[in-house]
Amino acid sequence: MAVEARERGGAPAHARAARAPLGLGLALCAAYYVASIASVLALAFLATADDFEYDVTLVRVLAQSAIATVGLWLLWRRAAIFPRYGVVSGACLLALLAIDLWIGEGVGGESTLLTGPAALLGAAAFASATLAVMLYLALSSRVRAVCAQVLGRGSVKADPGSEGYYFERPLSWHWWRNLGIYYAASSLIGHWGEICFCWLIVLGVFQGSYDFSHDQLWSWWLYPYPAEGIAAVLCVVVLYPLKQWLARRFGGRILPTLVVSFLATMAVCATIDFCAGILFNADYHLWDYRALPFNFMGQIVLQNTLVYSVIATFVVWVLYPWVAGLLKKANQTAVDAFFFAFMGAYVVLMPLYFLTVTPSGIVIG
Repeated sequence: MAVEARERGGAPAHARAARAPLGLGLALCAAYYVASIASVLALAFLATADDFEYDVTLVRVLAQSAIATVGLWLLWRRAAIFPRYGVVSGACLLALLAIDLWIGEGVGGESTLLTGPAALLGAAAFASATLAVMLYLALSSRVRAVCAQVLGRGSVKADPGSEGYYFERPLSWHWWRNLGIYYAASSLIGHWGEICFCWLIVLGVFQGSYDFSHDQLWSWWLYPYPAEGIAAVLCVVVLYPLKQWLARRFGGRILPTLVVSFLATMAVCATIDFCAGILFNADYHLWDYRALPFNFMGQIVLQNTLVYSVIATFVVWVLYPWVAGLLKKANQTAVDAFFFAFMGAYVVLMPLYFLTVTPSGIVIG
């Protein structure tokens, strides 16, 4: 019966749905999601890090961008789950907005550029648009006809020429997607790692100085550290393949492979740390290693390079293969959804903390 229907229609029903035009209603839903992301990004560009407290407002802002990004992806895929996702996610956003209005300071209080009637008007407009989208997705038969694609698990094909189970096929969608996850996650985890390292300095385990008034490190917990993200990417695209190549060259012997791999890792870590210092710490306002032994221009020091290299070696030899293996075995649709949600929130943090639009121009940092 299914074969006969496919022959009469020329293509399966889900394939025809994937090519079906959105229509006015779904196009307006897409515009709603785009406007949601644009409004959050505009706020992130116009606000400064000091404008945002770590409260329900920030959660709402990040959730709005993440939910809208996933919604656009599901709509683009014509996913059958999209109508239910739109209704449930819309209800979550309305609940967050209500909580923000009830227990927060207005629509964000000090965390927003809009106050008083303007803030309430913006909240009312957003709530009305969200309700309209929810009702349309819940009641429209057109939505169910167009969004009929059942998203499966998907699969990840390893590179036939690669050594080892964990190295994803380079330049494939899954490879780029995972690389984005590694970068964004590592830039945040790296920040928290810097906090732990500073506490070890406080406890006297390592040499160095610390400043508890430094908000970027101690107070802005979601401040991304791009250097750590870049280091994670290099672990995947440079250091892991190098480790595999060295293992072949040394006939699978672990000790020489580990030693040479560690030395190469030290060179990469020192280069990243030094470049970050030259670009962002030229006046030594973030760190200053000139008083420590074995430093170079006060931007890098042997102690820190060794610590970073040990961590990077653990990533290359243990953590990356384990995480990549988990991602490969996981439901690929779920990983895709996580990627779009995570990146939807992450792109808000970058302009919030690194770029600010002012009447005199764009301020970096």
